[in-house]
Amino acid sequence: MTPLYTNFPATIHTEFENLSQWAQTQEAIHIGSPGSIEQRQIGSNTYFYHRFYNANGKLSERYIGGPAGSSEGNLTHGNAQTQIEQANMVVQNVKMFRKLDFAILDDRAGATLAALHNHGLFAAGLTLIGSHAYGAILNTLGVKAPRYLTEDIDTVRSNPLHIATTPALNLLEILKTSGLPFIKAKTGLKPAENSETYKLPGNVKLLFDLLTSGSNLGKPVLIPELDAYAQSIPHLNFLIKDRMTAIAPSKNYVVPIYVPTPARFAVHKLFSAASRVNQPTKSDKDIVQAATIICAVEDRYPGDITDMFKAFPKSGRLILLKGSELALQLIQSHSEQCGNLVEQLIAELKQK
Repeated sequence: MTPLYTNFPATIHTEFENLSQWAQTQEAIHIGSPGSIEQRQIGSNTYFYHRFYNANGKLSERYIGGPAGSSEGNLTHGNAQTQIEQANMVVQNVKMFRKLDFAILDDRAGATLAALHNHGLFAAGLTLIGSHAYGAILNTLGVKAPRYLTEDIDTVRSNPLHIATTPALNLLEILKTSGLPFIKAKTGLKPAENSETYKLPGNVKLLFDLLTSGSNLGKPVLIPELDAYAQSIPHLNFLIKDRMTAIAPSKNYVVPIYVPTPARFAVHKLFSAASRVNQPTKSDKDIVQAATIICAVEDRYPGDITDMFKAFPKSGRLILLKGSELALQLIQSHSEQCGNLVEQLIAELKQK
């Protein structure tokens, strides 16, 4: 049998869980390298500046405070030094987990997610899906598996987001607070309509998509609180129900996020794979991700996959069954027992 994944040692996974717990306590995340504090003499006083490289790799600085020796100057200097030490701790931890083959994001993607976190979008209800969520779910489950390099960031807004940002910023402005020069572009799905995606200029392949649940694939839906249009995708409400906390680590950031629960993610991936038209590479990717998570979840949480198969909306059941049949051989190659379970679920759902 060919394994789809291997388990991380329990001690290593415990260390990752400790980092996850720490990450959930973060408030605003500094976007850029950890940097250092520079003292600058102005007249007879010394003031403090934070010098660092921003998300675009350019040297930047921000004023911290001063003068040195004053209570206010000492306080701001101490707070900034603590933040730099924490940021360096993040860098060292992520470096270790990268060497161990945990799923680690590109740092531009990390900066983008940090900007969303800083504006409270995840806390307000935004959920990360797609291949970045797949990596986060693998890390959370404590398993190592082949991953697909992607620069696409896919997020879902289901219910209205209650954002506390004052003054209100639209989605493009929020993305730009990452320090990256995002621009708005047409998706190509429905070019005659208000179908939007967000990208970086030139040949940089980072894309950000806002999605929402709807039966009309690709239909643009206005999200008023973000002054943006989301693309409609079938059955996303099923996908993100009962979402869970996770983290998205990259070189300079460990961002607290929300992702779908593993069983929902896997079952919706089966549906997604069979829904794609003329996209064999993406469909194959979906099948591998679904098969991997199905086996990992069944190994740790028996019954969850069965429950999600049965809970999937009836309107998408035929497509789900088609995706399940596409994934069956991969699942059987990893675990005969898990393969038998999925085979039984296919037979059972065909009779309903």
